[in-house]
Amino acid sequence: MLKVYSIFTFILNFFAPLFFKYRVLKKKDDPKRYLEKLGIYNKGSKNKLIWFHASSLGELKSVENFIKYIITNTSYNGYTALVTTTTKSSGEYAEKSFDNNIIHQYAPIDSPQVVKKFLDHWKPEVGIFIESEIWPNLILQSKKYNISLILLNARFSPTSLNRWKKIPKIFLNIMKNFKIITTMSDKLNESLLNIGLTNTKFVGNLKFYNPGSKIASHDKNENIFVGMSVHPEELSYLISAHKEISRSRKNFTSIIIPRHINKIKIFEEKLKSLNCDFSIFSNTNNIKPGIILIDQYNVAEKFFEFAKVVFMGGSFIKHGGQNPLEPARINCKVLHGPSIYNFDEIYSFLKDNNISSQVNDEKDLINQINTNLNNINQESFCKIINDHGENIFRNNLKLVDNFIKNEIK
Repeated sequence: MLKVYSIFTFILNFFAPLFFKYRVLKKKDDPKRYLEKLGIYNKGSKNKLIWFHASSLGELKSVENFIKYIITNTSYNGYTALVTTTTKSSGEYAEKSFDNNIIHQYAPIDSPQVVKKFLDHWKPEVGIFIESEIWPNLILQSKKYNISLILLNARFSPTSLNRWKKIPKIFLNIMKNFKIITTMSDKLNESLLNIGLTNTKFVGNLKFYNPGSKIASHDKNENIFVGMSVHPEELSYLISAHKEISRSRKNFTSIIIPRHINKIKIFEEKLKSLNCDFSIFSNTNNIKPGIILIDQYNVAEKFFEFAKVVFMGGSFIKHGGQNPLEPARINCKVLHGPSIYNFDEIYSFLKDNNISSQVNDEKDLINQINTNLNNINQESFCKIINDHGENIFRNNLKLVDNFIKNEIK
C-alpha cells in the first residue's frame, strides 16, 4: 500500500505546478513563496538545523514558545530552527513573529521528488512534528536520511483513527519512525497502544498553554450571549433560544459568529428563513440588543470580554466541536453540545473545574443560558487554565529538550 501511495504521489507531482498556480490565483497561496512547496528555495542556512513541522496557524502557535526557547538555549549555540507549515496564514504569522535565528519555509508536498529536494537542501538533524502531520513520504524519507523524529501533541479524530485501524500494519510502519509520540489526550494514547504502538505517552495537551493570556478586565454584561464557530445546521437552536430568552430579557443580545465567515450568505438566508430580525456587524460596528451576525475575522475576543456565556459550535452536529479555550480564558462560561471528540481532554478539564457544561437540546440550552447569565460570581477561569497550561508546557519542554540533546549529532 505504501508503494502504491509513493507511485501515486510521484505521478501527481507533475501536475502540482498547475495546481499551485490555480491556488495563487484564488489567493490561497503566496505568489512569491509557493515554489517552496515544490522544493525550490531561494535561501539556505550554514548552521545545523532543528526542524519543527506543523500545519496551520493553530499548530504553529502551540509550539511557538518551544521554538523560541530551544533556539535561545545556550545548549544549542550554532543551531538554527527551521519551521515548516502549509497554510498562507501561518507563513504570514511566522514572518512577523520570528527573528533571524528561525527560518520559516512552506512544507514540501508529500511527493517523493519534492521531499528528497527538501531534505537534500536543508539537511535537518532532528524533526519535531506537531499534532496530525502524518505524511508518509516525508516521514519515511526522513528516516532514510537518519533524521530522528518526534510527534508532539498527536491528534487523530475518531474517523481518521478508524481508517488507520483498518490498515494497522501500514499505520504501524509509518508511526514507528517516530522515536516518541506524545498524545493530545490520555484516551488517544490508550487507542494508539491498543493498535500496537509502543512509543506513545500522554504528557498533557499543549493547547492549554498560552503565556499571553490575561484575566479579563471588563465587566461582564448579563444580557450578552455569544455563539462561536457556529455551523449553519446549528443556527436554529440559537435562534430559538434567543426568541425565548428575549421574552423575559428585553435587552438580550445574541452575537452569532460563523465557523466560516465566507459562508455568511448562507447564514443570512437561514436567518431570514427562521423569520427573525438581525443586523450585520460591519454595517454598524455596534453591539445592540437583538441578533447580530458577525461578518469579520479576528473580532471574537472583543465580544468574549463582555459576554458571560458562550456556546461553542460544531457540537450539535457530528463535527467534534471547536476549541473552547479562547472564551474560557476570558472568564466566559462555555456551553457545548454532545459532539466534542476533537477536544475531549480539554472539555474534561473544563467540566471538572465548572468552566463548561454540556447542553443536550434546545430546552437545555435555554435553561443553561439563563442560569449562567444570572450567575453573579465571575470566576477566574483564566488563572485555572493558565496554571494548568504552565505545568503541561514545562513537562513537554523537558521531554523535547532531552530528545534533541540525545539525538543531535
